[in-house]
Amino acid sequence: MDVIFGVSGLRGVVGNGLTPELICNYVASFANEIPPGTVVIGNDSRISSSMVKNAVVSSLKSLGFEILDIGIAPTPTVQFITKIKNASGGIAITASHNPENWNGLKFIEGNGIFFNEKKINTITKNLEEKNFKFQTYDKLGKLTGDTNAKELHTNFVLQKINFDCSGKDKLTVAVDACNAAGSEIIPALIERIGFKVVRLNCDTNSLFPRNPEPLRENLRYFSDFIGERKDIDIGFALDGDADRVAILDEKGRYIGEENTLVLASKFFIEYMNPTNKTVVTNLSTTRALDDVVSSLGGKVIRSKVGEINVVEEMIRTCASIGGEGNGGVILPMIQYARDSLSAISLILLGLSKSGLQLSSIVSGLPRYYMVKDKISISRKSFDNNINHIKGHFKDYSCNDIDGLKFDLDSSWIHIRPSNTEPIVRIIAESKSMERSNELVQETKDFMRALC
Repeated sequence: MDVIFGVSGLRGVVGNGLTPELICNYVASFANEIPPGTVVIGNDSRISSSMVKNAVVSSLKSLGFEILDIGIAPTPTVQFITKIKNASGGIAITASHNPENWNGLKFIEGNGIFFNEKKINTITKNLEEKNFKFQTYDKLGKLTGDTNAKELHTNFVLQKINFDCSGKDKLTVAVDACNAAGSEIIPALIERIGFKVVRLNCDTNSLFPRNPEPLRENLRYFSDFIGERKDIDIGFALDGDADRVAILDEKGRYIGEENTLVLASKFFIEYMNPTNKTVVTNLSTTRALDDVVSSLGGKVIRSKVGEINVVEEMIRTCASIGGEGNGGVILPMIQYARDSLSAISLILLGLSKSGLQLSSIVSGLPRYYMVKDKISISRKSFDNNINHIKGHFKDYSCNDIDGLKFDLDSSWIHIRPSNTEPIVRIIAESKSMERSNELVQETKDFMRALC
């Protein structure tokens, strides 16, 4: 049975774990943690979304909640509407970057922010107790549709990120939305700015044409498509629920998810002129971000991995921008959520105002090489050997808020047990691919011998 539940919400394989009964139980457990009122729901374009939505709606109705359904929409749009409508909470029906046979739920507080670890643990407790407050027939909730949600989100982003006329007639933007949640809203946003859009995989009535995670290996066709066109200035590839963005340059070369936050932060500081230049990201994000932000007079603060952990650190430190190295950009002036509309708008603003080709801008970024791997070791075994691991890297500074991260002069290594599998993830970054591979292999060999 394939079901995962944590700070990223509930995800499972439809027909092999993710059942209507399971969905209803999770929704009821979530509902115990929010006040009475309205719950905003929205979904990506998976075939199973109507089944999952029906289960969500039935559960919420039976508990007496009003439901505002915004239809096929990005997760950040569900979060935005939840916040501006003063709703009791929200549920995004999506499995994000997982393959099409998966689906799931992301649970949102009334302020538009995801449930944190403490509240997720409370949902788990509610599941065990099943102390649900079902209503009588005359007190059932009602379902209402909202067709203006995507426009409201778009309008707000463009109010905050203002474009002038410079460069508008020069940019042609390609979008590969994987036929998923960003298929309508992202091209419409770009056209509203005044740029030309070339659509690829922007049909929500079609199946996913690729794995929805916007990694290099999943975007080869998009890369070739841009390279052959010759008239495209930048390409944006989205995941299933359109909260993450990967970038391709005018030649179709993959810029990478890591550099989405680097470029967004760079352009935000350069062209939005914030007085506060504090950026928050997780421990596993590229050091290129630190280099770029410090060169512009700002500073980077690190948090545990996970969007909600970045958000809570951003709130604590009053950061003006943040995100993760997976293509997620969080802009508090819009909302505390990974928001592809914010990311794309910032990057197009910077590209337009710079007057340079994207490849030229990227060539000026610090060059690091990241290697990601994993090893089959349980969390218990990892925890029992933390002091031995620290001793092995005793000459380097250590951050232990989320696994163990060791900073070297021109490189780093992050050793982090998975929350869902009996594995330990090992991520290294340095100025050369050879050195990154060496760090990962050295760590794997040491961990195997130790554990």
